This record gives sequence, C-alpha cells and structure tokens, in this order.
Amino acid sequence: MTKNSNFIKRLIFSLVVVALMAVPGAALAQSLPDPVKEDMLETGKKVYFKRCVWCHGIEGGGDGPSADRLYTRPRNFIQGTFKIRVTDSGELPMDINLINTVKNGLQGSAMPAWGEFLSENEILSVVQFVKSLVQDREWNDEDEEVNNVITGIAADNGKGPLGDAPWAATKGPYHLGIPQENIDAGRALFKKNKCEECHGGEGRGDGNPTMKDDWGFPIIAANWQQCWNFRGARREAYDPFVIARAISTGLNGTPMPNFREQMTGPERWNVAAFVNSLCPRRNIDKLTNKPIPDFLIQSVYTEGPVSPKIDDPSWQSPDTDDRIVAASEELKDNPRRHLIAMGGQITRGKRNFDPKVDNMYVTTRWSAEEMAIYYLVEYDTRFLSNDPEYPDAVAIQWPAQLQELFGAEKPYFINGDSKKPVDIWKANFLAQDYSTTNAPNPEGYKLAVTVEETVGYGFDAIKAKESEPKVQVVDSIFHQGRVKIMFRRDLKTDGEFDVQIPTEQFIPVSFLQWSGWDKEKDEHMAISTWYYTILKPALPTSLYYMPPIMAVVFVCFQGWLVWMTKRTRKMYDEGKIKRDELPL
Repeated sequence: MTKNSNFIKRLIFSLVVVALMAVPGAALAQSLPDPVKEDMLETGKKVYFKRCVWCHGIEGGGDGPSADRLYTRPRNFIQGTFKIRVTDSGELPMDINLINTVKNGLQGSAMPAWGEFLSENEILSVVQFVKSLVQDREWNDEDEEVNNVITGIAADNGKGPLGDAPWAATKGPYHLGIPQENIDAGRALFKKNKCEECHGGEGRGDGNPTMKDDWGFPIIAANWQQCWNFRGARREAYDPFVIARAISTGLNGTPMPNFREQMTGPERWNVAAFVNSLCPRRNIDKLTNKPIPDFLIQSVYTEGPVSPKIDDPSWQSPDTDDRIVAASEELKDNPRRHLIAMGGQITRGKRNFDPKVDNMYVTTRWSAEEMAIYYLVEYDTRFLSNDPEYPDAVAIQWPAQLQELFGAEKPYFINGDSKKPVDIWKANFLAQDYSTTNAPNPEGYKLAVTVEETVGYGFDAIKAKESEPKVQVVDSIFHQGRVKIMFRRDLKTDGEFDVQIPTEQFIPVSFLQWSGWDKEKDEHMAISTWYYTILKPALPTSLYYMPPIMAVVFVCFQGWLVWMTKRTRKMYDEGKIKRDELPL
C-alpha cells in the first residue's frame, strides 16, 4: 500500500508539473499567479519546520538561527520577492519557478538542492507553504498580474521573444559553439550599458563594494568568470539561457534590474554570449556542481633561468582545462594553470563563515640551472583591503620534514602538528594607490608585499624561522579582480625546517588565503586540502639524437633487404643457383 501510495503521489506531482509547463505561452503571458493550494499547507508546514526554518525563520523573514552565519543572507519571503523567475521585475513567480528553486537549490549560496532528500509531494507542498508566508501580497489578488517575459524560450531551443539564438541550442556540457560575432556584439553592449559599474572591467564582480539588497544587507555582483556559482544554474553552468533569463527578468530583491527596455531580444542574447564566453571550460563535478580540481600540480622543467615576470609569454596559460579545449599552438608547451579548490576551515575560532575565495589557479616552473622553483598563485577576489591590520595574504604550505614522512603520510593540513611540522611561505600585501570605489583600471595595481617564513606545529604554535629568509615574491599585481603572486625559492636550502624539494617525486602541498577586505585573519581563512606537486624532469638528451639514428638504421636495413632480394633473383635467373638450393 505504501509503495502504491508513493507512486500515485509522484504521478500526481508529475502531472501537475507537466501541466504547468505545457500551458500555452499566450495563456501564461498575462494571468494571475498560481493560487495557494490550501490542502497542501499542513504537509508543507511540516517540511518547512523540519528543513527550512533554520535559515529562513519561523515567519519566513530570512532571520533563522543560521542566518547571521550565511553569505548571502537567506531570502525573506514576507514581501514576496523571489530571484529566479520567468516573470517580470517585481512580479510574483510561477509555481514551477519555486519548485525548481527548492529542487535544484541556488548555486553560489547556502541554499541546497532538496531534490535528493524530499519527495515530489513534499517539494510541491513546501512551495505552497512558502507562498502562504508572503504577508504583503495576495496570490489571488486581481492586481497581482504576472507576465511571462520569456514565454516560449527554452534552454534547448533558444527561440522566443528574446529573438532567435541558434547557438543557444549547442549540445554537450560546455556550449562551445557560440559565434565570435555574437560575443563581440555582447562585449560592446556590456560597455554601452555600463555593466562594469557593478560587474567590473572583466566581469569578476569587482565594480561596486557598497551595494545592498532590499533589506539593507551587503550584496556583491556575480563573478561572470565563475558561471558555476550563478543563481539558478545548477547543472546548467554553461547554458547561456541562464544568463539571458537574468537579463530579461532581473533579480528581485537585488540591485540587478531587467534590461528589456534597454536591449532587444537579440541584443540580450548577445550579452549572454559574451558573459558565457568569459567562464573557463572545466569538467563539472555532478555532485557538487563545482569544477573538478587538479590534484596533481606539474612543475614544468625550464631550459635556463625562469622568467620572474608574470606577463612573460612563458607564463601565459588559459584558465580553461586544456583536456577539454586544446591550448593554442603558441601555448601548448607552457605549464598548465591548475585549479585548486578552497573552503573555509570550520574546526577553530569563528565557525561557518563563508570565504569569498572558493578556488585558485596555480602555475609552476623549475630550473635546473638555477636549482629553483617558481609558483604563480592566482585567485579572484572582488576587493582588497586598505587596512594594514588586515592585509590580504596567500600562503603555500609544505611538510617541513618531507624526508621523514613514510609513504602517503602527511602533516595535519591546517598548520601542521607537534610531530609533523609544516613549512609555510606567506605573502602579505596591500595594493598601492587603490580604492574599492575606483573605476576599472586596465593597468592593475602594484602590490606592496612582505614575506613571512614560519614553521607550523598547530593552530597556536606557529613560529618564525630563525634561519635567513629563503622565499622571495619576485612579481605581483592586482588586475581587474584577480590577485597574482609569484613565489621563488631554491630547491635545496640549509634551513632545518625548510622543505627540501626533490625532482621526480610526489610532494604534498596545500594553499591558504586571507581576505583583508572581509577582516579575515589568523585561523579565519580559506584553505585547501593537501594536493601533490611533481617537478617534471628534463627530456633526456638521447631523445634528440636516438630517433634520427634509429631512422638511419631502419632505412639501411630495409635497403639491405631489398639489395639481397634483387641479388638472389639475379643469381637464379643466371643459373648460378637452382631453385632447390634456395633456403626454405
């Protein structure tokens, strides 16, 4: 009976959803919002008070006991302002919009995807209960007219009132088929409509640090180069429809307006093409809906000395995974830009804070001539600190006594422990002549950097090294929302707790980052788990001379076989040998 009952519930839910989606566009274009289904409120209330109240609060005011620990804040339902919709700015959403939000969650926020944990009936019921929490508006009020402003458009056909966009139907997870002409047109519209005032010169969200939502809480613009964090983009990170929808409807409760009056449908598609092109193509983990990090960091061997300049061509690599999109011919021999996943540590001090940096890129080279290794560490951060008490910082962490570790043994990944200390290279920095309210600076900002070398025995046991400094920061810049720091150190040193870096061996390494603008300090930081790095050896010299030698030997052998065959045939024809004398 229970199985049959659940099947019937799922069937009813599916029919409701299909009916909502199948309503003709003309009928949905101007209609009343879906009314609250009173018979589902009791079930919805149980789900809400079990799953949702901790963030959204008893009355739906976004003031649950977890709210102060989350960034961005949970949504306040009382005014009926919902972000992800197909309806016009300020209008109530349709049921299918709320169902998708509950089912899929909101990427880049603390709102999880409940589709894996709730039944179809529970999702539909809790949506009805959330609608009942809206106090300032009535779902059956004749004045509450809704307009489906993207009627007829779907992520898999790209047609509708926004205008035709055949490239929106590109198949596969990466949507690589966007014509360059559409991208260029979108870039021009980006400038014309002053999008950089919020989203920054290269779309990293570094334009305006003073924005607030409708309830007075701080809010930041989306980083367009991290499309997997877009609201309403779960499992659709690279789908341009997600961007076209936000441009067409705006995001209620935020400073993001709609642009339907400023841009035609095809123009909005072109902006979506431009924004979509900024996001590097990476393999997306289906569980986390985040890019899959590179757990092995390859340090490329360099003939002669390594260039210590970030803008040198030898350091240029795309953020894109070259296993998905092949690097250009001129960059194919450059080191890969490896993706490192970052998260906030939750074992010490202020817990459950939400760090603003959730990944970084690492590129590395080493030189046998210099016997030195270089690490170029990059990460996106919208704003930097001007407060010397809270400088921005990034660090690389190594096992201090690598040679004493056995097998896969590693120190504790947060500052080591008393038995297995760590060697920490930390760069603290402040940007020169920088203000968070400056207009986008194409040249970027130079950084005043100081380097700390410490030994970590645990959270409360980080000590400065007594030996002479060995680590250098040879170049650095903050450019359009991205920090770039280049570390250099000799492979071998005489310091007791300096990591001695071997070649052709897997070496544990991890990364830490502090955002001064967010007052991060000490254990309040973003951190990675342990990764591995390896110094790729130089190609053996035999690789250069052995292939030609082998080719010559092969050609000579082939020539000898041909000569012997012809000689034997000639001797047979001249009667010098008989057929029965030929070798078998």
